[in-house]
Amino acid sequence: MTYGPAVQNNLLQRIIDTADKNKIPFQRQAASRFTGTDTDAFAYSNQGVPSALISLPLRYMHTTVEMVHKNDVENCIRLIYETLQNIKAGEDFKYL
Repeated sequence: MTYGPAVQNNLLQRIIDTADKNKIPFQRQAASRFTGTDTDAFAYSNQGVPSALISLPLRYMHTTVEMVHKNDVENCIRLIYETLQNIKAGEDFKYL
């Protein structure tokens, strides 16, 4: 599983810490500041929305024969779930 450039560093660190704590494998992807996904639109809307991109590696994207590895799907789900579980009510991701 890969993740693109996180727009919000505190959220990025939460995802990395969650992956490490739960032994969820991931890899970093070298990319520009822009993800080329819908994440860009809401990350910079208004005064910004804390955002990070978690991508699922796959082959033959946007075709009728996309292929993924089952373990990657399961680990992606686990990473999102576990990250959301450790965000406390009222917590924000402001830098200051």
